[in-house]
Amino acid sequence: MGVIKPPWISKRWFNKVPFNYCDHFGDKKQLATICKICDEEIKTIEKYRREGKDPYVWENVFKEVANDLAESIRLLYQGAKKWGIDLDGLPDVEEPELPRSDTYPIYRLVTKYSDGVRQIIKELEAVPIETDTELLEKSVDVLAHSEHYIVAKIGRALSSRWRWKNDPILDDTHDDKTSAFLAFVAIERNSRALLALSKHKPLGHLRTKNLKLAKLSLELCSVIKEEFFPEYKLNYEEFGVEELDVYLKRLGSIDLNH
Repeated sequence: MGVIKPPWISKRWFNKVPFNYCDHFGDKKQLATICKICDEEIKTIEKYRREGKDPYVWENVFKEVANDLAESIRLLYQGAKKWGIDLDGLPDVEEPELPRSDTYPIYRLVTKYSDGVRQIIKELEAVPIETDTELLEKSVDVLAHSEHYIVAKIGRALSSRWRWKNDPILDDTHDDKTSAFLAFVAIERNSRALLALSKHKPLGHLRTKNLKLAKLSLELCSVIKEEFFPEYKLNYEEFGVEELDVYLKRLGSIDLNH
């Protein structure tokens, strides 16, 4: 997906905080031109590499998470001070209990779909030597990105919608629709990767499974749209994944009904 403006978000607001609408998947250098989170990630990786350290070992990952959390808390207190709010002096208010995500049918459906994605990735671990490595790497990257991401986003969409409906003080920030939309785009991208894989002859033994999951991906997209934003036409453009989209479109044009 990269960066994308949902149809319910104004252009003015989108231009202020484009990083809120980035899933950080795609050409990171291109995304970093408008997403400060991608930009900070690139700078962090470069810093560790200059120091001769691996940015992906758990010790360094946790260090960056702690730093990010500390900065978030600092900004929270800074904002509260600006508005004259004493965060430490706020009274304790008992909040209504948030329903478990797995009580919602759509969450269970997305979780089951995620299991199917995980299974396909596992089956792609051992492939014939004739397999196109570029196609394999790009497709697995797409699928692996979505595996846990879509479950987390649908969970957030459900909790955001519940909070907004149960707390009249909160403004409707459309976080429920936006979170579901990010999952929608990731799942739709899966369908294109799976179609491309299904057309690749060396992977013929997986063709039926890839086609079935591709079709399920499109059906799940329809379910998500109907659940969270049925009134919107989804005419949108993605930024930061153009090369990938062209590649998958070229390899994956196939009629699922035949």
